[in-house]
Amino acid sequence: MKDIQEKFNILVIDDEKGVRDFLSLLFTGAGYICHTSEGGKNALEKAEKILPDIIFLDFFMAEMSGLELCKKLKNNPLTSSIPVIIMTSKDDYQIKMNCLKAGAIDFITKPLNPLEMTIKADNYINLRQYTALKIKNALLKETFSKIEEAKKEWEQTVDSIDDVIILTDRRDVILRTNKKLLDITNTPYKDLLGRKWQDVLMENGFANTIHDNGEIDFHHPTGKYFKYNIYSTNPTATGEAQHISVVILQDITELMLLTKELEKSLNIVEKKNEELEKAYSQLKSAQSQILQQEKMASIGQLAAGVAHEINNPTGFVMSNLNTLSKYIARIKEFISCQTETIEALTTTGLKGKSEYIERLNEKRKTTKYDYVMADIDSLINESIEGTERIKTIVQDLKSFSRVDETEYKPANINAGLESTLNIIWNELKYKAIVKKELSDIPKTKCNLGQLNQVFMNLLVNAAQAIENHGEINVKTWHEEDNIFISISDTGCGIEEDKIGRIFEPFYTTKEVGKGTGLGLSITYDIIRKHNGAIQVKSKPGEGTTFTIKIPVIP
Repeated sequence: MKDIQEKFNILVIDDEKGVRDFLSLLFTGAGYICHTSEGGKNALEKAEKILPDIIFLDFFMAEMSGLELCKKLKNNPLTSSIPVIIMTSKDDYQIKMNCLKAGAIDFITKPLNPLEMTIKADNYINLRQYTALKIKNALLKETFSKIEEAKKEWEQTVDSIDDVIILTDRRDVILRTNKKLLDITNTPYKDLLGRKWQDVLMENGFANTIHDNGEIDFHHPTGKYFKYNIYSTNPTATGEAQHISVVILQDITELMLLTKELEKSLNIVEKKNEELEKAYSQLKSAQSQILQQEKMASIGQLAAGVAHEINNPTGFVMSNLNTLSKYIARIKEFISCQTETIEALTTTGLKGKSEYIERLNEKRKTTKYDYVMADIDSLINESIEGTERIKTIVQDLKSFSRVDETEYKPANINAGLESTLNIIWNELKYKAIVKKELSDIPKTKCNLGQLNQVFMNLLVNAAQAIENHGEINVKTWHEEDNIFISISDTGCGIEEDKIGRIFEPFYTTKEVGKGTGLGLSITYDIIRKHNGAIQVKSKPGEGTTFTIKIPVIP
């Protein structure tokens, strides 16, 4: 098996120079490259450097015995696979067993026989070549098996894709195709090979459309749509047979249907948005008038029963608007995902299509798109009906149509409290003693007119909570970056199960004609717009304390 043209390396390790010279001459004459070493550390370094095909090692050496050297060679990953033949002048059984355990593969007894030496060198090198070849064959067989397995997996993968994939030559003749083309044309595989793919499609009822941007779509009377893409290899010097192309007909049927549905939905949403904007505009107008109405009602000028007339319509309009706001956010979210999917599929073609479609379907589920679209009509119609009812009420209250200013500017909250107390003093003086504890507080950027409305609502409520005569305490103080205002009374208090609802719109515990149920709701909204907070503590029969926190804004 040994190739005469190939030079193999032999390393002779012996501390006798005469033996080294003899074997070097012998193996060189036999066509090998012979290296020699006198043993010890030098032998180990030389073995690592040249990595010989076989090592002849003397057993009895002065610096390091052949047994120890053999063990070191076998424990070294670089030299562990090199065959080692022990040369010994003693035909001792125990020596042989020790050497075999150390990794030696054979023995030669001195005096050395030249023929035996060359025959054993040839045999072990042939054996090593055979072993290496056997390993290579096994690896090659395993590689071919993996390639065949990968080929089958690839074919199965390509056949499972909904898109048509066609391998063609430069004349557009089909060389290979996946199963999808067989399915849509109902044609056996062998009958497709060797034919132009365009002819196959046209014969099966397909027609194409060339768009302004140069893109080409193929569509079938059954309603299937495919987007055309082609990827070509560059011709090589070996001839036209090397020039092949991959034609991909991407199934965009679902995308086309979704696009049409989306366009229809967008038209509906646009129309509903117009209706919503109109309703919202009417509602804003109504709310402005209701705010003024509440202010007048707080000083006893609002007619009894107005709260009950506007309670229901305003309640469900506000609820519907909140719901519609969430619906619009979901629709925008779905449309944004739809747009990203269309752009991504247009850009990447086949790559990642299933992932994009799956993400779009998942977004449709998470946003509850179908339910939202079905529910919008009902919400819009109810809101329009409610605002029409509110509009009628507001038109009957033209004398309360002034809208408050909305400008925010630095103001003194203590001054606002003093002004409010002066305005409603007639409401308070017959019901309570008003005690003021107004600390030195900094100015803050706010809408003082709106805060005065808050103070008026809380002070009037405090007076109305006192049955005969009591006490109202007004206190201000400054902590860190916040201003605090507390208004407390010695009135009837609020039951614990009702405290959680007092800031709800239209909720009131007063008799008809004595309250609209908007005062505390408006109070809460004004404070929230100032990035503040309001807390309430109450005990039935002892009184109530409202504490307001307003941030200091220079």
